[in-house]
Amino acid sequence: MSAISDRYDRAAARYQKWWAPVLEETAVRVLDRLAGKLPLDEPQRIVDIGTGTGTLVLEALRRWPQSSLTGTDASSGMIVGARERARTELAQADQERLSLVVAEADRLPFADASFDAAVSSFVFQLVPDRAAAFREVRRVLRPGGLLVFVTWMLSDIRFAADEAFFDVVDELRIPDQDGPEEDRTGDLVSPRSAADQLRRVGYRDVSAAQEWLEYRFDRVAYVDFLEEYGESDLFRSLEPRMRRRLRQRATERLESLPATDFDWRVPVVMAVARRG
Repeated sequence: MSAISDRYDRAAARYQKWWAPVLEETAVRVLDRLAGKLPLDEPQRIVDIGTGTGTLVLEALRRWPQSSLTGTDASSGMIVGARERARTELAQADQERLSLVVAEADRLPFADASFDAAVSSFVFQLVPDRAAAFREVRRVLRPGGLLVFVTWMLSDIRFAADEAFFDVVDELRIPDQDGPEEDRTGDLVSPRSAADQLRRVGYRDVSAAQEWLEYRFDRVAYVDFLEEYGESDLFRSLEPRMRRRLRQRATERLESLPATDFDWRVPVVMAVARRG
């Protein structure tokens, strides 16, 4: 198991509560792009690469009512979370159109040309070799099949709420917390870089553009978000007294900020490509 898979296994429930809502609106735009190119009223075979707790694959089931959907994720914890959501949110007939599989993006357990389309949200920055993952997705697409994905773009945009929190961490002289090293490709440097990488491994009709993820965090709940998800390793590394002190001081500092300081706006890359 990789360090990344282990991290997501441990965080699956907290991810669904705290992080999936942050990504959801931007992630679902992937399906908006696909819907314009893949008929909604015909049977399709669609795979979601890195399905997480199921945001894309469950929404795709609703949009393509005659189609079969497969969600893959390297984290078994995430697959468990997606399966629980499917049981809660979907009718039995829709559940029967869904398959969920633990699999790495660069080692998919499917035959060549198994799918008409592949979608993915915020995953291709996590893989150890993005070109290998792109090639593997191309392999399981039928000729002419579509890949649509969104992922992070490198950025130095600052987020005032986070800066205020880490000012408190520095004031309390809390040491940096270095987790296990993760083997990952990292964020895309630009839309052009994404398009070039796709073309090099055999995709055609490639388009990629910068878009924005925008989300307003709840000022009152932001310390909860940090303690339970965003900076959970840091909080858990502290003895109880210091943990309470950090929480109290951070709450006081964050409450002094204007509401606009909790508006997060960061660039992403949205790409569409067809198997050549």
